[in-house]
Amino acid sequence: MAPWGSTMRYDRLRAFTLVELLVVIAIVGLLIAILLPSLTAARRSTRRVVCMSNLRALAIGVHSYEAAFRGVLPWEGYAEGDRPIRHLGRWNDSSQWFNACLAYAGYPPYHAMQQADLAGGSRLPREGDQSFLVCPESAPAVAGPKDDLVQDGYFMLWGLNAAGNQLDRRKTFWSYGYNTELDAGVEDRHSDKRVCLSQVRRPAETPILAEKLMRPDEHVPSFSTSVGQAAVSWRYFTTRHNQGGFLLFLDSHVGFFTLRELLDAPNAPEDYNQPGKVIWNPGGVAN
Repeated sequence: MAPWGSTMRYDRLRAFTLVELLVVIAIVGLLIAILLPSLTAARRSTRRVVCMSNLRALAIGVHSYEAAFRGVLPWEGYAEGDRPIRHLGRWNDSSQWFNACLAYAGYPPYHAMQQADLAGGSRLPREGDQSFLVCPESAPAVAGPKDDLVQDGYFMLWGLNAAGNQLDRRKTFWSYGYNTELDAGVEDRHSDKRVCLSQVRRPAETPILAEKLMRPDEHVPSFSTSVGQAAVSWRYFTTRHNQGGFLLFLDSHVGFFTLRELLDAPNAPEDYNQPGKVIWNPGGVAN
């Protein structure tokens, strides 16, 4: 065995000096600084993939519904839901897009999730939760300067009770909305006036769903009206994915567009249709 004194000298030789510790800390800090942007970019890329997957899942619901009802597409609803006179219609209407797209993809319709939340069961999904109606990049809901009410992180929208005879304001959190121009912006459509897929001449260029604003500052300058409403068009499109977002087209493909691309339509301000690219109002485009 080595003498006691030599063991102590050996232990002192193995210890790090303060300078060596500072050098190691500096190297670790430098590596973190180098890797952090890459990790952040990877997380954002993953969230984009999840967002696209959400829309593809909703596309299954769209076309399953359409097949079950002989070509009729899910309904936009009576109106945008941000005011009593512009209510969505009955919350439990199975043709409403937010019910049909989920139910016909094999999941509980949205009104059933609302009922569970009201009964003290599962909380209605919102930002950060896994749901086909929630983009993982969505920030908490923030009211716009007009007509919006936000409570507990949800937009409170107007609809009707099950009997259709009383207004009923409920929680919603939808990162996606229905293309309000698909029927040329007509409100209060009846069952014999709903849009059929066969009426849409260019389904590969016509969106049915698109990402929507969730807070006014997603636009610059800040958005000046309601952001909670259920409908979407170029006016209410988001910029949360690198200055843009995703559209679900009627042929089931998902495409990415920046807001600037959608606003730079050659025939603006009439309908912002861009044949060969995005057709919001298929009735306003010739063959």
